[in-house]
Amino acid sequence: MKNLLLLFAVVLLFTACKDSDKQTSSEQKDKKAVSPAYTITKDGIGDLKIGMLQSDIEKLLKQSLVMKHAKDTGDIWSDTATVTYNKMEITLYFQKSYVEEHTEEMELFGLSTSSPLCKTSTGLGVGDDRNAILAAYEDNPINMGPESIMLNDTTWGFSKTNYYITVSDEKWDRQLSFILVNKKVASIEAILQMGD
Repeated sequence: MKNLLLLFAVVLLFTACKDSDKQTSSEQKDKKAVSPAYTITKDGIGDLKIGMLQSDIEKLLKQSLVMKHAKDTGDIWSDTATVTYNKMEITLYFQKSYVEEHTEEMELFGLSTSSPLCKTSTGLGVGDDRNAILAAYEDNPINMGPESIMLNDTTWGFSKTNYYITVSDEKWDRQLSFILVNKKVASIEAILQMGD
């Protein structure tokens, strides 16, 4: 009787372990399966691509963009706008194009989101940790460290809670940046790398 009870306990434990393995495997598949409309890459999110002109984005979104500094006087060479795209709130970063055919129209040079709907092509998103990012991009150049913050009017220091991880590729022209707060991804940014 004791042997039968012991055998039953072992079978029950084995079945529980197999179910746990199946669940972990399906969670990994779910993490990898991200719709292109919600995927952030170094080029942008879905159809919002770095390099697009403001007018093209307005056509895509079927609305006029409200620029943060639109009412400022003087020459504005960069600006931001916050939009809703595919049920995600996204901040768009613009700079003047200064290309002849665009006559100083604003051009998208980056974007960021804190939406949990948005994931990288490797399945990373809001809530993931530093180790997951490093494992997913171990073959890429990575720059990371605590964010610089202004401590007072004249002094800068390092944040104890905010951390960034920037992933580049062999082209070095575009990057993905993960902003971590308390060791978890709080937002993801795709941005054109500005020259030194």
